Amino acid sequence: MPCRPMYTELFPIWNSSVYNRGMAIRTNRTLLTRREAARRLGVSERRVSALRAAGRLESFPVGDGSLVTEDSVRRQAQWQGADGRPYSPDMAFGALYMLSGLDAPWLGRQQRYRLKGYLRRMDAENLTRLTRRRAMTVEYWCRDSNLAKVATLIRPSAATGTLADSFQLTTTDMVEGYVTASALDDIVRQCRLKQGVTPVRVRLHITDNLPAGEGSMPLGVCATDLAESNDPRERRAGLKTLQQLIEDHHRKEHQE
Repeated sequence: MPCRPMYTELFPIWNSSVYNRGMAIRTNRTLLTRREAARRLGVSERRVSALRAAGRLESFPVGDGSLVTEDSVRRQAQWQGADGRPYSPDMAFGALYMLSGLDAPWLGRQQRYRLKGYLRRMDAENLTRLTRRRAMTVEYWCRDSNLAKVATLIRPSAATGTLADSFQLTTTDMVEGYVTASALDDIVRQCRLKQGVTPVRVRLHITDNLPAGEGSMPLGVCATDLAESNDPRERRAGLKTLQQLIEDHHRKEHQE
């Protein structure tokens, strides 16, 4: 018998094979209906749809609807109610580049002056919240043989490869980094990345505002990516490094 679409408005679906138009999307991640996601976030179902469209919630199409991943709902819940209006992508990257000891030439003089003032009264938790709109994050499955190729086509971040040593984390085969929206389709095609398939091997941060440069992203960006992780060890390591960068920035400001 053909598989019928699996969809419910009332209860989350855990660790399942979800069927979309007769094709199985195999995942061991917890999936929530739009209603359940709205209830957990304390918002309307329309707001959940808007968050999905903005890339803030990850979802899989199922039948005529969709299911939202629990981990993306949990990440969104962390940011809600945070003090201060989130920075624009340019300001977010500017803050993290400045903390890394780098210039942010895309910012005007007045913007850099304002950022310096903001950073004087900032801590790692607040900065992580305020810079969250720098990019949209999408996760993919990838063949082992293509992981190295992915790393050459993006600007690596978080604890990818040798970056793990900077945070005293164990090196894994996870590849994470930044890519422009215009280059995304070509990378997905070249490396045969697949969304909605586990295990997740590639995490891409997609933005139209990626600062020019080559090689790994600055330490402040890497630390913030880790601070947003659902893995407690990565989150602690990211926040610790980010706080140290903030304190170093404060000391440098006082010396000047």
